[in-house]
Amino acid sequence: MKKTIPALAILALCSSAALAQSNVTVYGVVDLGASVNSGGVAGTSTLVSSGMATQSRFGFRGTEDFGNNLGAFFVIEGGFNGDTGGSTQNNTLFGRTAVVGLRGSFGMVSLGLQDVPFFTTLNQVVDPMRNGVVRSNNLMAPAGFRAANSVLYRSNDFNGFSGDLMYAAGEVAGDSDAGRAVGGSFGYSRGPLNVRLGYHLRNNDTATLKNRGQAKNALLGANYDFGPAKVYFGYGVDKGLNSAPLNNTAATFGGAAPVASTDSTDMLLGVSLPFGASTVVATYVRKNDRTALNQDAQQLGAAYMYALSKRTDLYTSYALIRNQHGAAYTEGNSAESGTGDKQLTAGLRHRF
Repeated sequence: MKKTIPALAILALCSSAALAQSNVTVYGVVDLGASVNSGGVAGTSTLVSSGMATQSRFGFRGTEDFGNNLGAFFVIEGGFNGDTGGSTQNNTLFGRTAVVGLRGSFGMVSLGLQDVPFFTTLNQVVDPMRNGVVRSNNLMAPAGFRAANSVLYRSNDFNGFSGDLMYAAGEVAGDSDAGRAVGGSFGYSRGPLNVRLGYHLRNNDTATLKNRGQAKNALLGANYDFGPAKVYFGYGVDKGLNSAPLNNTAATFGGAAPVASTDSTDMLLGVSLPFGASTVVATYVRKNDRTALNQDAQQLGAAYMYALSKRTDLYTSYALIRNQHGAAYTEGNSAESGTGDKQLTAGLRHRF
């Protein structure tokens, strides 16, 4: 009789092998909850969702020390839907991160699939929600979150200053420009102040479509911790085809399908107020469409988190979007693009 090993058993064996080595860590997040979406022509919908505040994920990371301040590292990370058990990122095994690299006195170099510096700036400096509930990147959407086939250099910290630079190959035979992306960021972080400028440029050409121009994104972000409150600011400029792709391309509010802006600016203002085990976060985001369509939008939202422990918390949020001049942006979260202009969420998040 033919015997098979269940996928869960395989994962357990991999985990045991990884834990047997002191320099390898298994980590992850399981985030599950419910959302109520309203305001679209389809009516109100209630969803049980995975990864609304932080996308559910699992990963392995490890290091090897060569001595003389030189070492190797790797990170492989995959996303999953906790409500169904399926994979995210187009059903890939490690679709969030898959890198190997070297670190030393020169800084760090990594190769593979990884976040672009522009998105890291938005996620870690600008948005206090880190693009979870009340996400900012439905209005401040860059040309890409991650880049495959990429090489990333990150400098060490020099008196608070640091920078990074990325190159991602398009890998189109006979056309080295098609699909190619470059980006980077530079900033200062010391004490309560964190300031960073990010940039991303991607060629829109493919193997079959040519002369489509470039998507260009620039973002200046800052946050400052006053103690009782931490304030956040971001201002972005998006130019070119695919510089501000829509998270939802459906005609959610009726009429014609929405049109993505090719010339826009974005602004975010935010505040985080921790007190005891509780944290209240509020953000305001504005999209200013500078094309002839003038399809602007404004988003206002707030979230409340209560820490049951260092690794587990409860959260709830409410956010709404006000579209103008035919804009059709939808209110979503880290896992959902949204089906209307309002969303209420509640969930439980556990880190391991």
